[in-house]
Amino acid sequence: MTDMLAFIQDRALTPAERKKMRGVGTAKGYAALPGTGPAGETCGSCDHLYRHRLARTYLKCELMKSYWTGGHCSDVLGRSPACKRWSKATS
Repeated sequence: MTDMLAFIQDRALTPAERKKMRGVGTAKGYAALPGTGPAGETCGSCDHLYRHRLARTYLKCELMKSYWTGGHCSDVLGRSPACKRWSKATS
């Protein structure tokens, strides 16, 4: 145990090492790769964007509803560039 503490005190962790320890996954909430859709459009202007309202509001893609989880990995960002499955939002 003291060997491990000595190792930790010898140097600081790099950002990549910290990320591995956190176990941060990649976002799996997008129907296709962001940026493959129409230029100048975002997920926020897409008809498939769903606002999942709980204690907070979480943005989800309705096309990926069967893959939604309770975690952040199935969320999307409204400012992300549109994917190839983007469609114009209806008012």
